[in-house]
Amino acid sequence: MEIKIRSFLDRDENDDSVHIYVDGSYNKETEEYAYGMVVLNKDGSVEEFSDRFSDPELKSMWNVAGEIMGACAAMQYALDYKIPSITIFHDYEGISKWPLGEWKTKKEGTRAYVNFYNEARKTVSIKFIKVTGHSGDKYNDMADKLAREALGL
Repeated sequence: MEIKIRSFLDRDENDDSVHIYVDGSYNKETEEYAYGMVVLNKDGSVEEFSDRFSDPELKSMWNVAGEIMGACAAMQYALDYKIPSITIFHDYEGISKWPLGEWKTKKEGTRAYVNFYNEARKTVSIKFIKVTGHSGDKYNDMADKLAREALGL
């Protein structure tokens, strides 16, 4: 018996979204957090982005702050380039649970994230797919590496 599982990268004919992988990281020494983002454009090109931050409000969330910033960066990318539909691949459960109302937003950072999502979804169709971190997923690993490199780790 052979088991076949369709790759996440094999798009069905109805999937016109741009696929974006995001991940976050935290540096305890510098108290900075960062995101890594890999954009898989429909033309086959791949773009890599990262940035680091040290906001006093968000740094208490450690790497989760980076995860949130990565998801927001994916949405901002879609807004900036007028992309009508994106799929955000993430390994931290809250990235989809907060905006979809499955988790309560107890911190200012999670409330701000949900507000950002609610504004973005007025223009962009946003789908979330949870992937397993550190499992050999090529693009999730790339996003993780970008986040760590942004922090000098």
